[in-house]
Amino acid sequence: MNTKKLTGRFEWQRPEVMPSFVKGDDAQELCYAVKEGFGFFDYDANEKLMKGSNPFISARIDTEVRPLGLRVANLRDLSRPEVMAMVEGRYYSDSPVLVVRSNKDSNTRNLPLIKIISELTEGVDGRVEFPFMLTGYDVVKLPEDEDGYGVDIVKREDFKAVHDDRLSGKYNGWKFDNVDEIGLPSGLNKSKGSRTLYTKDEGLAGFCLDWDLDLVSVDGNLQGSNAIGRVVVVSAFSASQNLDKYIED
Repeated sequence: MNTKKLTGRFEWQRPEVMPSFVKGDDAQELCYAVKEGFGFFDYDANEKLMKGSNPFISARIDTEVRPLGLRVANLRDLSRPEVMAMVEGRYYSDSPVLVVRSNKDSNTRNLPLIKIISELTEGVDGRVEFPFMLTGYDVVKLPEDEDGYGVDIVKREDFKAVHDDRLSGKYNGWKFDNVDEIGLPSGLNKSKGSRTLYTKDEGLAGFCLDWDLDLVSVDGNLQGSNAIGRVVVVSAFSASQNLDKYIED
């Protein structure tokens, strides 16, 4: 009989990310970093929890937490099991992503931002090709903008525009089960799949995970936010040892 002492040495499967809502001791400080005018947000002092989510809020928080080695859940993160389990059936969560499908928009408030984003993208890439999604941006107040949201887009060092046909409106309502390395659905099918991609034909929108675990990029009101919105912050597991000093017993 083998009497060797058990040591717990199994082939453990490590999660790719460690996620959290904006909840805990730093939540209130992050609320201070989100300016009035970016959309609804609220701080629950009892739960130490920030409520509300849209592309402006998620980008503002993403910029604030990057120096800590953290990030707001990007489009790929929104389809990770750890994140979907937090959102399913209860909340929605925006990635810090803006999708531009054309230089026209039925919501005229989006036109100033489309112009700003297109100029920034052309300055970096030398061209603008629709549709594309934008990452690596921050937002600041722009009071002199009376036609739009009063918000300016600021290019960060990780600013990137990615053109992809899957962002176009022709895939609205198509099904999928998996996503690729940038978080866009792979194997899109008109009828087969457990999740749905929602897109539109023109203009500007964000990209969110809804409570049905669908990926949604149709809302043209970038300030839209409500109490079931939750921004998700993640840390790559390979760097999770950096979280030890932030995790409460």
